[in-house]
Amino acid sequence: MTKHINLLFVCLIGLMIFSSCRTRTTRSALKHGEILKTNLDSFDKNRLKLSTNLVESLEEAGESLMTENPDIPQVSKDFEKEWRSIMNRYDKLKGDFNSIGESSTGYFEELNSLSSAINNDDLRNQELAKNKELEVKWKATFQEADKAINKVTTVLENGNDFHMVLVASSIRQKLEQNVADLKNMSEQAKLLLSDLEVFSEAGRKLVQG
Repeated sequence: MTKHINLLFVCLIGLMIFSSCRTRTTRSALKHGEILKTNLDSFDKNRLKLSTNLVESLEEAGESLMTENPDIPQVSKDFEKEWRSIMNRYDKLKGDFNSIGESSTGYFEELNSLSSAINNDDLRNQELAKNKELEVKWKATFQEADKAINKVTTVLENGNDFHMVLVASSIRQKLEQNVADLKNMSEQAKLLLSDLEVFSEAGRKLVQG
């Protein structure tokens, strides 16, 4: 009788430990999902602010230069001030993007851990296959966003160069090419930041299941 009681006690303890482990696994997976969602939200917020600041700054500088007698030194000062703000926003965007990469790795690790805890072999394999398919799609989306960010980097570098040209133009008073360059950068920025909007939408769908 005592042996049966002891055996039952051991089984109960084992069941409690198993249940506790599964609860921790579930909580951990949910936590990683929330972290990824938070990082995506932060990225999207900064993407919107960068988009607004970048395009407006380029367009405003272009409009100022197209006036009849533009004050080029003042345009240069205003542009430099705005550009510093844009660069700070861009640094924040890149930081958020790196955080998304790290948290998405943890997210998929936890998702696979959760699926691996399924007892039924067929069901477990089906869930792991779904996870793999989702991860492949996500990595492709992430890589496309990375390319877009690198292209935004080029636009910003061109903006830095443009400011140097603008300063020189305050001496030479040659504006036609400056205005054309600004319009070109503005259009590039709009397209690239639109690509990043697609990335944000894909991220939201990921964490929403």
